[in-house]
Amino acid sequence: MMSDVTTGGGAQCTVEQASYALGYNLAVEYLAAYEKQWLLDSFRALDKQFLADQGREVEWEFLEIHAEGEPEHADLGHKAVTSFVPSHHQNILAKAMEDHDRDFAHFYDHLSQLLK
Repeated sequence: MMSDVTTGGGAQCTVEQASYALGYNLAVEYLAAYEKQWLLDSFRALDKQFLADQGREVEWEFLEIHAEGEPEHADLGHKAVTSFVPSHHQNILAKAMEDHDRDFAHFYDHLSQLLK
């Protein structure tokens, strides 16, 4: 992941590198918007199923704040891309998002195996 981002996806031109970075970040923010809500919902279910029965009360304030804020981050990322990335860099944006998916696929595959 870091090699993709720090090299701008291998682009030589600084504007292309910036387009790549914004595209990669947009993929991060889009995923995070769903991911944080999923985490919050999952932990709340865990709380109801297990922790409450044990008399334990857990506050999920950290996740609640992030779950609320992530859709706004995705919206801001989208606005940044549409405002600053030249339209002829669509292929660079697509590559950045595909690289993000590739970079995180192993992590999410491993996570899904843990949940089975």
